Order: sequence, then C-alpha cells, then structure tokens
Amino acid sequence: MPTVDSTQMIKDLREKTGAGMMDCKRALDEAKGVYDEALTILRKKGMADAAKKSARVTKEGAVAFKIDGPAGAIVEINCETDFVAKGEDFQAMAKTVCGKACAGALKSVEAANEEFVKPLVGKLGENMNLRRCDRFELKGPGLIAGYAHQPDPSAPAKKGALIEISAVSEAAAKSPECAELAKELLLQIVGFSPKYLNRDEVPAADIEKEKEIHAEILRKEGKPEASIPKIIEGKINKLFYQQWVLLDQVCVRDNKTPVREIIKATGAKLGGEVKVVRFVRYQLGE
Repeated sequence: MPTVDSTQMIKDLREKTGAGMMDCKRALDEAKGVYDEALTILRKKGMADAAKKSARVTKEGAVAFKIDGPAGAIVEINCETDFVAKGEDFQAMAKTVCGKACAGALKSVEAANEEFVKPLVGKLGENMNLRRCDRFELKGPGLIAGYAHQPDPSAPAKKGALIEISAVSEAAAKSPECAELAKELLLQIVGFSPKYLNRDEVPAADIEKEKEIHAEILRKEGKPEASIPKIIEGKINKLFYQQWVLLDQVCVRDNKTPVREIIKATGAKLGGEVKVVRFVRYQLGE
C-alpha cells in the first residue's frame, strides 16, 4: 500500500495530468518516489497516447467566439464524440482557448494544441484539436460582434460567425442601430453561408467557370448564340452573386431587400457611412 506521502503525490499527479490512478502509481514507482520525475514520465506517456489517438477522426466539437472591447475571436475545436463535446472539461478548454485567441495570446494553432488541447487528450481518451481560429481588432470607430448558433443549450454550438463593422464615429458604433445591424448580419451569415463580402473578392476564375457551364447548358437548349452573353450575365447575378456574396444576398428580414440596402439604411440613420469590413463563418467540419 502507498504511504500517506505517496498517496498524496499520486493524487497530485492525477489532478495535474488527468492520468488514471494506477498510471500515476506506476509512474511514481518507476521514478522511485521522485515527484518531478514521475510527472515527466506521465507527460511523456500522455504525449505518446495523444500521438496514437491523432489518427482518429474528429467529427464533433465546438464553434465558440469571444468579444472583448475592440477585439474578437472565433475558434473551431474538434473531438471524436458528442459526449465529450458536451462535457465540462472540453467546454472549459474551448472557452480558455477562445479567450486566449481574443487576447491575441495564441502564437499559432500548433502551439495552442500543444499547450491547451493535448493535455486533455490523455485525460478524456479522445483525439481532439484546435482546427482554426480568426481574430479581428478594430483600427478605428466600429464594432466587432459574434454569434454562435446553439439550438441545444446542453451542447456547444456547431456553427457561428464573427463580423467587423466600421462606422462614422464612436457614437455611431455604440448605437443600438449598429448593434442591431451586426446581429442581423450575423444571422444572415450563419443562415445563408456567404463565401465573399463583395464581388471584388470573387476569384475571376470562378466566374469564368460559371460562365462556361451556363454557356454549355444554353447551347444544348438551343438558345441563339447572340443572346447567350446577356442570359449568362443574368444567371451569374442571380444564381452566383446572390447566393455567395453577402452584400448581394437578399436579407433574412423580409426575403427581398438586398443586404447592401439595409447597411446603407443604417448609415443614413447614423449620419454617415457604415461598412462591413470583413466577416468569417465557421461550421463544424466544413
């Protein structure tokens, strides 16, 4: 039986590493009762176990965001099962990583995985990893806002978005109108999955590919060659830009007003231009 001192050391090792009681006892025996050496043994074992688990598929997890004054961040952290994703340990780790990202304290995704995620792999017995993160910081008057869609309160969100809006003044940026606009745009982004903010962001090669596809279809339908360019232009506007470009999308509010018009209307109320600077949308596994 372990002595009182070794029993306490085993307990401390378990709390520090998340390893099982018998693993802690074996490590302490191997280290001949030297606590720091036992800790090193367990850390090595944990890293080895994490490496073994790293090949397993991570289809579950969490999308989380944090806003702190002029900065905001969004993260996607993956795990293997919904059971672990709903657990306190995983959600606490996701919150910590998101907070660090928001503070600009993450050196890289790889470093964050080493410091915050891998220690939990040994404890929970699942492969998990920080897949991606984005951080926005204001450079002038504006607003950074986030949204995570969480239909089940007991489970973390699986999709969300982060947006940066610029305004004519600090007063405009802090107004209820600007906050309401951000909320509406975030719902739009999460619900309608735009890939681009404006048409200028769309790669020319993507548009050319769309044109080629539509031209081939129209020719097979027997449309006159002279009319094809005009028909294609209409199809690109309606079927491509309105689907993938945020400012061209029809807003979720009434299913008819272009998003660019609700942004313009907010600017008119606030006495100056309001612009979407950038956005990012995360969906688990996409």
